[in-house]
Amino acid sequence: MGRLVDRNLRDEALANVPLHPNQHAYQAGKSVETALHQLVVWVEKALHQQETALGIFLDIEEAFKNICYDTMCDALVRHGSYYTIVRWIRATLEGCVAVATLNGFSMRLAKSRGYPQGGVLSPLLWCLVLDDLLAKPNGNGYSFEDM
Repeated sequence: MGRLVDRNLRDEALANVPLHPNQHAYQAGKSVETALHQLVVWVEKALHQQETALGIFLDIEEAFKNICYDTMCDALVRHGSYYTIVRWIRATLEGCVAVATLNGFSMRLAKSRGYPQGGVLSPLLWCLVLDDLLAKPNGNGYSFEDM
């Protein structure tokens, strides 16, 4: 089912509201190499025009595991996903329970955030959440699109 939902999101929702053009992760035809190439082009352009180039590199620790379900569902809705798909994804994630057992004692805890590392939908859901960060301009009115 996850693969069908992934295909629908890519063919329907992202066809109408695509990801930011500077996103290179988990997309056909894009990769670390294309991201690095784009970075080199930006830096060379800034050097050629005697401008300043600023690079910010983030390593978001346990990104998949820490995204709130509301944030993820909001991102799905903003990209035009069908409400039924948003509800299905939320239901599959909210239904997860973590169980820890030690010396015969068990503790159950319902998860309230995150999606599984290695899950079929995890990379695309992360890209949808991250997309908002790329699209929002900073305090000076610049966005990643200006680069």
